[in-house]
Amino acid sequence: MGFLQMFIVAIFVITSIVLIFFILIQSGKGGSLGIMGGASNTPFGSSTVDVVEKITWWGILIFFILSIISAILFAVPRKVPVIDQNPSQTIPQPNPETENK
Repeated sequence: MGFLQMFIVAIFVITSIVLIFFILIQSGKGGSLGIMGGASNTPFGSSTVDVVEKITWWGILIFFILSIISAILFAVPRKVPVIDQNPSQTIPQPNPETENK
């Protein structure tokens, strides 16, 4: 495996672990507190839930982009046989004079 492929795999694994973590700490839509607990509103105007949700969506985007890149990098090119432009060179033609003997 080349350096670029190993680098993409490493970033892919790190992104997957971080994405799993941020999905698990999110609170449900029913208002539950999630794994880490705590209130959803802060006095500074932005809630922790919004920040975690944005990080999760960015993680999902990075995950899908890395999936497409790794599919392209790990694709093995198939060897397609080349068809000759002149088929008479590859297929021997029968000689009528030799068949009669």
